[in-house]
Amino acid sequence: MNSKKIMNKKKIISLLLVMGLIVTSITGCGKKDGDSKGADATNPDEKVTLTYWIEFSPSQAIKSLNESEMYKELEKRTGVHIEFIHPAEGQAQEQFNIMINSNDMPDIIQDYGSAYPGGVDKAINDGAFIKLNDLIDKYAPNFKKLRESDKNIAQQTITDEGNIWGFPCIQTMDEPAWHGPEIRKDWLDELGLKIPTTIDEWHTALKAFKEKKNVQAPLMMNKSGVDYFGVFVGAYDIGPYFYQKDGVVKYGPYEPEFKDYLTTMNKWYKEGLIDKDFATRDNKSKEAMITSGKAGVFMGPYGSVDTYSAALKSADPKGQFAAAPYPSLKPGENVHYREVDYNNKGYEAVITSSCKHPEEAVKWFDYAYSPEGAMLYNYGIEDVSYKMVDGKPQFTDLMTKNPDGDYWTIQEKYKRGIGPYLRDWAACPPFSPESQDCMDTWSKAEYDYCIPMTSMTAEENDKYSSVMTEINTFKGESILKFITGAEPLSKFDNYINQLKKMGIEDAIKIQQDALDRFNKR
Repeated sequence: MNSKKIMNKKKIISLLLVMGLIVTSITGCGKKDGDSKGADATNPDEKVTLTYWIEFSPSQAIKSLNESEMYKELEKRTGVHIEFIHPAEGQAQEQFNIMINSNDMPDIIQDYGSAYPGGVDKAINDGAFIKLNDLIDKYAPNFKKLRESDKNIAQQTITDEGNIWGFPCIQTMDEPAWHGPEIRKDWLDELGLKIPTTIDEWHTALKAFKEKKNVQAPLMMNKSGVDYFGVFVGAYDIGPYFYQKDGVVKYGPYEPEFKDYLTTMNKWYKEGLIDKDFATRDNKSKEAMITSGKAGVFMGPYGSVDTYSAALKSADPKGQFAAAPYPSLKPGENVHYREVDYNNKGYEAVITSSCKHPEEAVKWFDYAYSPEGAMLYNYGIEDVSYKMVDGKPQFTDLMTKNPDGDYWTIQEKYKRGIGPYLRDWAACPPFSPESQDCMDTWSKAEYDYCIPMTSMTAEENDKYSSVMTEINTFKGESILKFITGAEPLSKFDNYINQLKKMGIEDAIKIQQDALDRFNKR
């Protein structure tokens, strides 16, 4: 990017404010001498200020990350002041496009680096983002050590062209599955049924809910007709979208087995076992169905088993949800597709060419991967948000019994929920037995069919986007028609042929080429 085109950061911030696209709240943050293993970012007397663009939803705890006590403490330790810039809700993509198209950017951009037209390699080649390889080698010993110590981390934090382009959320330990099916356990007990494990057992349970409990919606289905994480569709040994099998990329909705899935869902829908309004129901309405006792099964995160069970008590004191495993076709069969657990959890932050202090920015990020920095990000400030008990951090009542909100609301004021740092997935209050059971149950499914974090070339990205935009619309409409019976399954071959005409095999090849390059990193 031509330096003449780089606008002063104050100018871009002012411009976007005028346009009503950003919400900023700039407050002071703090300073402490850096820990020996962290980033001795700057001379404390020469404080550096960096602008940091990131989406953030205001809560009753804080309205902006500028109010975060954790970041105030971080400033004390690193000597770097961060001015967070938050786009207006729902306008992040629009603002990102404006910044890129005008070549006017803050110092740091999080979560949208990969949205650069043509991908991050092109962004680096265009001079929009800084290539970080040499800077990390010189100024980021903690992040460098992580990459050198784990092949998977190294592989997931570099592009096909060999560019390290951002600082992501890194996790060195395996995280259990956090999404899956949850079922009315009290109804199963009442009806003398066990938690279903196969498609046939699921049919039996849902039918019993319908006929013997007169349930309005035995199964709450994703409005697309296919669960994003492959619940139910995974029983047919395929993935919900693109997946790999023995290194070969496939597209689930293009496979013959997808007809079997649709046939089952169509049967269940005809029998009244699936919410008749699933295709149009919004989240608020879905929650109302679940908590009022009108639904028997839903797909959600582990924490929802506690939330919905508690809310259900007012309608049914005996109401209780419990985890059910990802279903298989036959008893004891392995399921190979669920939500995936990568070392790179995403949330990458890139340093733009507008940054006048890239070395300090790299040092500042590197502190988040040090032992001291990781403790700050994961748990907050000792004796404030946590205390050490028997050598282990334990959150204080400030976090778990705060009258201003629950832990999930309060956390952003005192720690970081997720972002570019060395993450401990267990850095939250103790799980309830029900939540723990969810994770244990869903983790029995495997994720070897999931495609890792590959990247496409600019040319591939353009072609892929063009093909898949049309396919996604057609596929989505077709799935709903097949499930509801608006389109007979006898026309499934016509659907397959249309996908082929639209270029699905070109998209599969692009995904295959990207996977092959990834495996060679």
